Amino acid sequence: MEARETQRWRLRTIDAGIRDSIAREAGVSRLVASVLAARGFPGPEAADAFLNPSLADLPDPLLLPNMEAAVKRLARASAAGETVWVYADYDVDGVTSAAVLDRFFSQSSISSRVHLPRRDVEGYGLHPDAIRAIASEGGTLLVTADCGVDAVAEAQLARELGIDLVITDHHLPGDDLPDAVAVVNPKLPGSRYPDDGLAGVGVAWNLAAGLRRALRDGGHYGSAGEPDLRELLDLVALGTVADVAPLLGVNRTLVTSGLGVLNGRRTRPGIAALREVAGVKGEFRAGHIGFQLAPRLNAAGRMDDPRSALDLLCTEDREQARSLAEKLDGLNRQRRQEELATLEEALKRVKDEGWLRSRWSLVLESDGWHRGVIGIVASRLAERYCRPAVVIAVNEGEARGSARSIPGLHLHETLAGCEDLLIGFGGHAAAAGFEIAPDKIDLFRERFEEQVRSRISEDDLIPLITLDAEISFADLSMETVEELERLAPFGVGNPMPVFLTTGVRVLEVKPLGRTGDHLKFLLAHGDSTLYAKAWRKAGKLAHVDAGQRVDLAHRPEINSWNGRQSLELVVEGMRPSLTSSSA
Repeated sequence: MEARETQRWRLRTIDAGIRDSIAREAGVSRLVASVLAARGFPGPEAADAFLNPSLADLPDPLLLPNMEAAVKRLARASAAGETVWVYADYDVDGVTSAAVLDRFFSQSSISSRVHLPRRDVEGYGLHPDAIRAIASEGGTLLVTADCGVDAVAEAQLARELGIDLVITDHHLPGDDLPDAVAVVNPKLPGSRYPDDGLAGVGVAWNLAAGLRRALRDGGHYGSAGEPDLRELLDLVALGTVADVAPLLGVNRTLVTSGLGVLNGRRTRPGIAALREVAGVKGEFRAGHIGFQLAPRLNAAGRMDDPRSALDLLCTEDREQARSLAEKLDGLNRQRRQEELATLEEALKRVKDEGWLRSRWSLVLESDGWHRGVIGIVASRLAERYCRPAVVIAVNEGEARGSARSIPGLHLHETLAGCEDLLIGFGGHAAAAGFEIAPDKIDLFRERFEEQVRSRISEDDLIPLITLDAEISFADLSMETVEELERLAPFGVGNPMPVFLTTGVRVLEVKPLGRTGDHLKFLLAHGDSTLYAKAWRKAGKLAHVDAGQRVDLAHRPEINSWNGRQSLELVVEGMRPSLTSSSA
């Protein structure tokens, strides 16, 4: 069979005393307190700080490594009237980083220009040709955003051409750092910044915060007033969520505040237009960014020129915003077509090669695959097969790969074990990219497999459902489920709560949707009955019939339809009950 039907279920442990103290002193329901206790919050004070994140509690930006040197060089540029060049990555994190710096520099009367590389021309990272072009236009100061921590050779070139380089990045550094004026990165060894999970846009926003303080102290703003950095947090939220950064700590504070800006009255024309073409209704949530806005913003860099996304985020013209949003929507449709064709070809090869029987990893390559979709396809493969997946596009003698991991495997470290076969690589624990000579791909496939097998166990190839608490249906009400939203925004590091209920009776099972891929259940537990929906699980749950008793992994949600609201469950997993009777 292609997809594993088995699952691992892991129930978190809960200290009842901590749960009860959180419920009592933080003023939350037992259900919310159970989730917080299960996720390791030691008591009411930590729980309250999580539930009520405040910008006032953010760490000092100068705690970031080398931030003081970066701020001093930029302050000197401001005083001298230098033009600051910004070089950012082409994905949403990079584009929003560029937008944050561009807007801040503009509001601070600092001359700036932005260069965004094209994926299909320069590729990822700081490119020598761009440095030479900036030098030819008289550039003397270059700030990177969301890239550059591995640009050792490029930093040397910049120095030779008389360009001072300030690097802001959040990717894992290598053994050697670029020789730059400053390398600002929370992941550098010895960092005093208390949170290394920032996205690139979070580092860029902190650079703006640190520089604003220095400019204020130097009397730069005068009577004109200084920029309100809170107004840039919508961009920070976009980039942080899109880059799948953990929504904990500093990121939680930034994204929560950014969602407040997105839901405020003064929405950027570009975001308002993008919201309209994406069909986002009601209040903005992190999920809207991840699944509706980010793919359209990313489509610019995947399929065309990322400048369109930057222009959309920076424009104040509503007509231009609408035109750019429609362009990105069209590029996103093209992206989906390319993605589907590539995914179908990849799925066929996995099946034909029989790799699921023999391999713990998947490495696929093909001439002509579009570089803009290989990362998405790698994600789909990793999710579908619960294996680390690498997809490589070979074009005109060049091969560039995109890799996605599974829980338990640190992808950047795994690629480091293949470093001698790669031209270059970079990324995170969960996602990475690299360049490789086409004739080394077969060797890489075998080495990558060896590295994966040495770092994980076979159990890691079975999907894991983490359950926050065991509850009964009687624990659920409209009020308690609505209160779970206090734990939002949800994402990596802070997933939606999933609960276990044992001994559930199946009263009805019906197909749902035109394709029959989904199921709808009527379930009973104790004296309570609830409807539940299982999305894309009809095949895996085809053996479940009315009259059976099951253990259920589920997410409760409030369903709104035709002006009415009802409490329903979303099925994450279902298996024969291990208990003899319901609660």
